[in-house]
Amino acid sequence: MSKLIISVFGATGQQGGSVVRELLKVSNFKVRALTRNPDSDSSKLLKEKGVEVVKCDDSDSKEVIQEALKNSYGVFSVTFPFGRNDSEYEIGKKVADAALGAGVKHFVFSGLAPCNKISNGRYNVPHFDNKYKVEEYVRQLSKENPSFVSSFVYAPFYYQNFKTFFQPKKSNENGQSENYSISIPSDPSGKPLDMADIDNIGSIVSEIFSNQNKYSGIVIPFSGDALTGPEIATIFSNVTGKNVTFNYIPPSVFSKFGFPGAEEIAEMFAYYNEFGAFNDLDKTIASKITKLQSLEEYLKNSQYKLE
Repeated sequence: MSKLIISVFGATGQQGGSVVRELLKVSNFKVRALTRNPDSDSSKLLKEKGVEVVKCDDSDSKEVIQEALKNSYGVFSVTFPFGRNDSEYEIGKKVADAALGAGVKHFVFSGLAPCNKISNGRYNVPHFDNKYKVEEYVRQLSKENPSFVSSFVYAPFYYQNFKTFFQPKKSNENGQSENYSISIPSDPSGKPLDMADIDNIGSIVSEIFSNQNKYSGIVIPFSGDALTGPEIATIFSNVTGKNVTFNYIPPSVFSKFGFPGAEEIAEMFAYYNEFGAFNDLDKTIASKITKLQSLEEYLKNSQYKLE
């Protein structure tokens, strides 16, 4: 029996990379990585693992993408909101159309909740709302073409963000005592912040592809922990042995920081504070599929250090 080809967008990124790693563990799947640079070091590593690497990016034309997806059983699609000429919705729509045209049987899209819809227009977070518009479009394609099954996975705030933009900052030194602060626009009096190790997405997507009928039309949000800012700081203190405190930055203040995307990130946290990442979606589905790391487990397993 020939293996089923699963084509993965963003295969050298965080989400796509996790999906590739997990799909490689399934004997009846053959993985095709779509990348803008098949000669990069990351692409070469994928080839060494038996991945078919194809030059294709979601900024390409529908015709180019459709050709790259030829003979694929499944497609994992993740879109990126910033630094693009076309809107995220137009890109996601184009990829879905190309997948349908290529005869793909199962389309898995990495989406997000519709902030504007849930909040009755009070919050506008384009990289959430545009992804949801793609989801609605894909659902309509599946309705009109029953052989084109679609499923959806929603990721929360990544633990990995604590190694980059939201990394704890050293505030001062006092002898042997080092103090750090974590500054996030997450209101301690609001909804706890849903978070997860983004590497957990691969196991979920692999399960979705392995059980098409079970997950047809289903949204699977995943969260390894839901914590307030002070709870996050306490876990960092316990794991690192450093004194870590939480500094709440109101979204109205964060939005004026001036870097590209500051206003949208502030709006996202304002939405999180009131509604949470997933509103009323069922967060228990993912935990039945795979072990979701807690923040404490992630910090310990990744040997997180504060220097």
